[in-house]
Amino acid sequence: MAEAMKREDAAFIYKKLDEGKRHLKRQNVYSCLHCFNEVLEKSLHTRMLPADQKQLNNDINIFQQELAAAKPFKEMYGPVTFRDNDAKTALDFLKQILHVEEEEISSKFAESTRHDIDVPALNNDGNASNSDKLVKKAKDLIDIGAFAKAKELLGEDSELHYLILQLCNTKGIEYRKAGNIGCAITEFRKALVFHPDDEGLYYNIARAYLENKEWEDAEESITQALEINPEFPEGKALLSFVRKQHIER
Repeated sequence: MAEAMKREDAAFIYKKLDEGKRHLKRQNVYSCLHCFNEVLEKSLHTRMLPADQKQLNNDINIFQQELAAAKPFKEMYGPVTFRDNDAKTALDFLKQILHVEEEEISSKFAESTRHDIDVPALNNDGNASNSDKLVKKAKDLIDIGAFAKAKELLGEDSELHYLILQLCNTKGIEYRKAGNIGCAITEFRKALVFHPDDEGLYYNIARAYLENKEWEDAEESITQALEINPEFPEGKALLSFVRKQHIER
């Protein structure tokens, strides 16, 4: 008889599944697929009771349907049909497309660095610091959509993650002030890959949408900020303003 699924294994699987859902919602398809790949691999190598297996299979089936129906996924890979309760076939398919993505990203990254003339910040000794180099390389990877590789490069270093946040957020604010709203929102969403629970980023996304009078999108973004921090005063004020403007129109 199979042993019950260990709590830590279950926590890992469902954490990755939830992370994949968040990436899909933000249209980060590449990172979403990496999370789903880990979910499938772990589920295939984890012993569990029939009831646990049935529930997990059901949750995976639902996620597969959402993934196949997502517009950005269909634009990248065309119509795809995942078979229910067939994690092995789904995993084989994911590994194939991720391998192709890895090759394309490596090619793009090599091309971008070949023509790169930016000079990293210097430390007191006049040399580019390791942190600056890592953050710069990670930002280059993020800019071409290689979120998983960027996260792998920076590891769990909270200071480096914060530098990425600052870099993307500052760039996003610059774009918003210049009237380039699409690029501003893109930069804020890049930072969300490393800081998915930062209410300030959702606030800035809402502010950007307001520039284009996109009231519904602004309301959705500021609502997400308040779900993270219900006591966020600037968020409450902005939500009140957005709803008032939306009603008046």
